[in-house]
Amino acid sequence: MSKTTDRNPKGAGRKKIELDKDMLIKLAELQCSHREIAYVMNCSVDTLKRNYADYIDKGYAQGKIKLRRAMFRNAVENDNAVVQIFLSKNILGYQNDPALKGEDNDILPWESDDK
Repeated sequence: MSKTTDRNPKGAGRKKIELDKDMLIKLAELQCSHREIAYVMNCSVDTLKRNYADYIDKGYAQGKIKLRRAMFRNAVENDNAVVQIFLSKNILGYQNDPALKGEDNDILPWESDDK
């Protein structure tokens, strides 16, 4: 409810909307958009961004951590080669066609016996 003050004894303004913070975090963990969360929570996107941004950011981060943990588990414990390749390219910087680096950029001389 709005606070009462000396200047405003009745408490002006709209009542602050209270949303279930656990539900906000769970929806954000699933990487739902602000629009989707607003629809489920029956509020506006502006209300979410203005009053609940911290909870949504926390949910987004927790969801990414859960996904990363699942990918590592799948790659290491289940020996899933596809996930291992994906993680090695994205985390370790491996490439299919490595760019030539350093002083060894010169093409090796090719000698033919066709002289």
